[in-house]
Amino acid sequence: MGSHLWWYVEPYEPDVAAVLHRVQQREFQAGRYSPVIPYPAFPVTVNSPVPGTPHDSIDDALEAADADGTRTILDVPGLAASEDEWGMRQLSDEALLNLFGTTQPALTQVQASDALTEPLGRGESLYVVAYAAGQPAHLYFTGYSYD
Repeated sequence: MGSHLWWYVEPYEPDVAAVLHRVQQREFQAGRYSPVIPYPAFPVTVNSPVPGTPHDSIDDALEAADADGTRTILDVPGLAASEDEWGMRQLSDEALLNLFGTTQPALTQVQASDALTEPLGRGESLYVVAYAAGQPAHLYFTGYSYD
């Protein structure tokens, strides 16, 4: 079985780690992860299911998901501090220029790009700051599950 793509769009805040943590907590509390929902649907909307979590912590949920992972942002250990560290990385300016012709892509450009996730392997993730009127407007988190 192949890995599954997941993504989330959040309002921009400069503290990306805090936004990542908040999204992880929200999705954990909502129970929108495997094994609660074997194949969570994306994008997450106000109409997405909210079964709640039977697990005491994200670590317990990760253990229950086993090698497949949760198929969500819960699989991300945090932001990568370096290229050698495992975690979510910001897409580089060079990659942004190659994909979008700018280092300040609009959210519609980011969402429409099939090439954005091509370099990602199983369990890898990245984020992009999307712009509106020359200002950071959204954080786009995306990645692939382990299975």
